[in-house]
Amino acid sequence: MSDRSVVRFRRVVATAYAYLDARRAEINDLNVYPVADGDTGDNMARTMYAVLVELDRIAEEEGEEVDRNDVVHAVARAALMGARGNSGVILSQIVRGAAEYLATRPGDLISPALLSSSLSSAADAAYESVRNPPEGTMLPVIRGMANSASMQLARLPDANRVLPAGLTQEQQDEILAAALEFITEAGRVA
Repeated sequence: MSDRSVVRFRRVVATAYAYLDARRAEINDLNVYPVADGDTGDNMARTMYAVLVELDRIAEEEGEEVDRNDVVHAVARAALMGARGNSGVILSQIVRGAAEYLATRPGDLISPALLSSSLSSAADAAYESVRNPPEGTMLPVIRGMANSASMQLARLPDANRVLPAGLTQEQQDEILAAALEFITEAGRVA
């Protein structure tokens, strides 16, 4: 995949999957809604793994000739088809909402500004997918993460919001990693 944003998106998905996979048991233990069946961590990890497998399939089959819109549709479909349980389905809607927003910005690198907007889109998609969104689930967590991303974005210097031209890949990654660490901590707190 030659589109740098698609490559970066794949790295973010791989990191999210690794994080979820490492914390499955902890998330399973938190699972109390709607039934305390202890599989939320497993279901969320399986959903992210399905997205990762699809991104790898696209890279292998389509190589450098990948269209961002095709990636979005494939990722959204993979997340939904790979989803297990309520948590997997809701997570698939979070992935779909984020991916759809990212696709509206062809040519833009995934930056803190784009990440913040995509998280807001992800939260909106997740809430819209549940008839009566309950508190105490992943829904307020994703909303809290989106709100934290917006608040952090407002505090960043302009050069760290949109990744200006001339930054190396490593510099871009450092800026994005700092934003993701803040957002992840906001999710943990929520």
